[in-house]
Amino acid sequence: MKKYSIYRGVDNEIEFKGLRGQYFYYAAGGGVGCIMTALFLHILGVPILVNILFLVGGLLTAYLVPTAYNKSHGRWGFDKLPVRRLQPRYVVRYQSIRSILKRNASSLTGTYEKD
Repeated sequence: MKKYSIYRGVDNEIEFKGLRGQYFYYAAGGGVGCIMTALFLHILGVPILVNILFLVGGLLTAYLVPTAYNKSHGRWGFDKLPVRRLQPRYVVRYQSIRSILKRNASSLTGTYEKD
């Protein structure tokens, strides 16, 4: 039987097979959910071949989807998505750059010109 070590350092989240932190928990939750659903379907009398196909497909999906999200969004991806929606797309300035530079230059020399 193969043994896989799970690494966790000080102030680091859990890491297993490249899945870090929240993505590991998503994969573990999806895997447990698929196993429980397959057991429930077996109790209901669904044919065993359908259960096996559901279980294999569900476990594969429970691993591949968080892995893809981990690669595309990075370590803090899902935590940053709501914050990115709140950031402004652009900044509107009603003053020209020259007047801002002139004001900064005049504050360095001690004189001030009004626009």
